[in-house]
Amino acid sequence: MKGRILGFTPSSGTGTITGDDNNRYGFSQAEWRSDKPIAAGIAVDFELRGSEAVGIYPVAGAGIDVAALPSSPAVVKARSLATGTLAFPLAIILLVASLMPAVNSVARSGQALSLLGLGPIVSELSEEAKAGREIAESQTKDFDEREQQLQKVIAETGPGTPIGMFGSGGTAGDALKELQDERAKATATRHGHWSSFLLSFMWLVYAVPLLALTLATFSWNGRPLRLVSLASGTSSVIAFGLLWNLTALAAVGDDAMLTLGFGAWIMLLAGIALVLSGLGKIRNPLATA
Repeated sequence: MKGRILGFTPSSGTGTITGDDNNRYGFSQAEWRSDKPIAAGIAVDFELRGSEAVGIYPVAGAGIDVAALPSSPAVVKARSLATGTLAFPLAIILLVASLMPAVNSVARSGQALSLLGLGPIVSELSEEAKAGREIAESQTKDFDEREQQLQKVIAETGPGTPIGMFGSGGTAGDALKELQDERAKATATRHGHWSSFLLSFMWLVYAVPLLALTLATFSWNGRPLRLVSLASGTSSVIAFGLLWNLTALAAVGDDAMLTLGFGAWIMLLAGIALVLSGLGKIRNPLATA
């Protein structure tokens, strides 16, 4: 008799075949006569032993019946998870968002970089931050030496001492004030230490796809979702904050060298939704009451 596999459960090794006579017959994996994996929709040739299908062979050249896929156990389960909870669909959205443009690089002809492709930009900014830190340390040393000399002159002969070798001239007191103003201005424009601090945490963005994958796996296996939903959502919001600061660090004057991509915004919205879902504030609108 001819038919198609309607469904198969690997854990129990049993499944169901719908025959060409429109009747359904159960079967066990032991009756499968092929090395080809058992899957819903495969056309088969089989014999009957009572109400059981035996001696089951896949029909050569026959593919999977696409029309039968919606009724397969895996598809039915995925549909149930997608409409029954927010965790599963949001986890899938986060995984997809991780592959979408997270930032757009103006300096690289508008090149779009995904969350998983930020390495070159982060390395480049880290080198710039390191160079800025070295310059700042050199400036600080120079300021300290000049100030020590001025303080020494003031201590010995007073602030009104005429002096021309420090600053722009005038008295030692005026030169000291100018030096202090110069130091304050230089300090205000420095961001090397803060840049290095933020860039050192950029590895946290990789937690987004890892936690999203964990959340999807937990959903599929029916495990508790509250804590992993909160962790996944929180990591997404943090990652968005890091990306936002990354674009700020890459700004030169009024020209933004990096801009946020739509993948980053999708990640933010999905993260907020996951946090609210984990707290029980929102639920899947498609879920049955």
